[in-house]
Amino acid sequence: MGLNVVFISGVRRSGKSALIQGMVEALCETPPHYIRLVNKASRKAQRRVVPKPTEKSPFASAEWLEYDSDRVFEVLPAALAKIHQLDRFGSVLIEADADPALRHAHSYDHRIFVMPIPAGVQDVFRDPARAAEELKRVLDDTAVFASEIFGLFDDENIDDAQESEVRAPMNEGHARSFLYSPLGDELATRIQLQPPYHGLVESDVIVVNSQVGKLGPGPTACVQRIDRLLDRVKQPDGSRPQLFFCNPVDKDGRDCQKLLKALKPMCVGGR
Repeated sequence: MGLNVVFISGVRRSGKSALIQGMVEALCETPPHYIRLVNKASRKAQRRVVPKPTEKSPFASAEWLEYDSDRVFEVLPAALAKIHQLDRFGSVLIEADADPALRHAHSYDHRIFVMPIPAGVQDVFRDPARAAEELKRVLDDTAVFASEIFGLFDDENIDDAQESEVRAPMNEGHARSFLYSPLGDELATRIQLQPPYHGLVESDVIVVNSQVGKLGPGPTACVQRIDRLLDRVKQPDGSRPQLFFCNPVDKDGRDCQKLLKALKPMCVGGR
């Protein structure tokens, strides 16, 4: 598909729409298409509908797209296919609240995560006890999945051609070695985060909106911890998500100008 698809997600009322408005006004040379994804189960689904574009609209098309979590893998590609028929190499901006079902609903070309100033570290990160509980739950779920899907555990009806390798029980040292491996590091990183922030580490750009929330020692410490976390999820080429703490619509602000520079490559048509 020739479209350039940008996924803008994040916590509710964090300024996603304002960021999109700033992108369209400052960076988009041609009007992009706009999709607002809304879960049918949310109260927002009953509130309003995106109006059709007019001559003054900044968008080539605009759609309020409601979805069920188990059907979004059908609904979203269908909507994009319809845009592709009208504009083969167009640009699409998709706005959505934080929803795990959307993170892999499409192979987005770019991802932007928007969040308010956190009240404290606990807004974004789980405390150590909850993180440990979540890690145990994930490992337990993995064992059940392996048993049910792959049949990795004992089954009297299966005649193995080769005996399984005898392994010693996992001790604390083994667990620590796993958590320091790339896979374990990725798992531990995600488990540290509260569910609404799981999409943060896989984004290209993260915007902490300085106009939503109150600045203080707690928020500053939280943003610093996010920055350290992003260093742990670097790609093989050394790149990592870019973090900006600014007003995304203050075009004259130095930090906002840096943000717009990072977003500019995303505001082009497809190929």
